Amino acid sequence: MLNLTQNRLMNRYLLLVLHTGSLVLLGFGWLFNILQIDISISLFAKINLFNEKRSVLGMLEKLWTDKSYWPFVLIFTFGIIIPLLKSALLYYIIIIKNHDIKWRRLVSAISKWAMADVFAISIFVAFLGANAMQNTRATLEPGFYYFSGYVLLSGIVAMLCLKLPDNSQTQTA
Repeated sequence: MLNLTQNRLMNRYLLLVLHTGSLVLLGFGWLFNILQIDISISLFAKINLFNEKRSVLGMLEKLWTDKSYWPFVLIFTFGIIIPLLKSALLYYIIIIKNHDIKWRRLVSAISKWAMADVFAISIFVAFLGANAMQNTRATLEPGFYYFSGYVLLSGIVAMLCLKLPDNSQTQTA
């Protein structure tokens, strides 16, 4: 039977593996296309009016080249920077046993501002809306599923990290 210290160590290793897995999903979610939209009309033949696939990084590049800086900043900040900051803090909480409890509070606060979940849902809503329109077809691409996997796994890891035993050293003089 494992003693309490070994059990806690195994829990931290499991969290480390799960968190690393969530980052792999996030990376694939950024790189792979998330949505394809095809708008066509059929008169005598099928005429394609619009057909586009985009990844998160592809969207950011398009926004930057179109000088749409405000949407670029929002997506870059809440879809890339905040998840990376949250990830770094989760690694810190998992690896450093005697961390200050304020880091857990910060992860909890950042989780409310990490818009990855909102982003994934908005892509799904766009998918449903596009499919509801006549002559429009939307297809969820692999990046959407990777990104959604990150949202779920990252949320689970953050929740479990916040439940780790508090080993912080509170010393009084």
